[in-house]
Amino acid sequence: MLAHKYITMSNLNNILAALGDELNGLAQTAHPDAKEIARKIPFRSLSGDHLKGGTVQNFASTGIKDSATATQLTVDDQGVHAKTLTVEHIENLTVSNTLKTKVLIVDELRADIKFEKDIPITFSGDSIEGKGLLWAGRGQTKQFIFASNPDRFFMSENLDFARGKTITVNNIKLIDERELGPTVVKSSLREVGHLKGLIVEGGMRVGQHMVFSSETNRLGLGTEDPNSALSIAEDGVEVVIGTKDSVRGYIGTYASNHFDIVTDATARISIESGGNIVLGSPANKVTVLGILGINVNNPDPRTALHVNGSIKFNNRIHLSDTESPTSGHFIVGDIVWNSQPSPGRFVGWVCVNQGSPGLWSGFGRIE
Repeated sequence: MLAHKYITMSNLNNILAALGDELNGLAQTAHPDAKEIARKIPFRSLSGDHLKGGTVQNFASTGIKDSATATQLTVDDQGVHAKTLTVEHIENLTVSNTLKTKVLIVDELRADIKFEKDIPITFSGDSIEGKGLLWAGRGQTKQFIFASNPDRFFMSENLDFARGKTITVNNIKLIDERELGPTVVKSSLREVGHLKGLIVEGGMRVGQHMVFSSETNRLGLGTEDPNSALSIAEDGVEVVIGTKDSVRGYIGTYASNHFDIVTDATARISIESGGNIVLGSPANKVTVLGILGINVNNPDPRTALHVNGSIKFNNRIHLSDTESPTSGHFIVGDIVWNSQPSPGRFVGWVCVNQGSPGLWSGFGRIE
């Protein structure tokens, strides 16, 4: 009892350590009796309360193997700290703060993401064809991806800009909500809405019905080859409006076609292709204001009507000659005026009996 009284905790630790070294050495010897003795030594256990401090070398268990030569894992009140962590499989992982990695390779990423980066997102690899952004989950997949042949970005949905924003090319406005940019000079428009103003430089074609030639400055409606400043062609008839010899304007038909000036879908002035002119109709009146000259270039200003030639008045012909007719057929009341009046002769002759040439009597003897 006295000997047991002097065995302290320190001595006990030293005795256990020495006993362990001896047993380990005995187990390693090649003598068969030593191996038998080691086999018969029962396994013992120590409570965790008996281990404090020091280093357990070559520690191993069924689930843990320690072969590190320096500290790799530290556990303190702040958590578990590992210098390098290599994991073959993680079933579930929850990160409450920051996860920093150089390369992240995943088959699927589901996250509500906020990007705060100093460099752009880069799509790289042997081929970037089809790389981009996909939105799935409602209807067909929405796409914004890169495509080639030619290189371009493909977008499967509409693109809606906020009011007042502009699409630019090389920092030059291409289009905004109200107008095209100043560099848009060529288009293949097929339909437009309401136009407030239109300025066209050069030629213009509207279907097969309207053509303007910038070389001849001629506009054709219904014809591709206008024969005047303005040509309107329909049913084989071309109506032209233009100028002649730089001093006269004209309107009419280009070929041998009649020309009518109409109101109420009724011809009021008709000009035949040969030059005959019809003014008005029996149901209408024709009023001439000013001096009317017939077959004269310069009507006499002292008259309202200047006729160079015979006239027929109330179905009676009025001629001018030096004597009464000797041929032709005349009716009663026809008059021939003396073109060379002189004293003792008549002012003219009147037909008093029709015939060829009929019976004529003088009237108005000149004193």
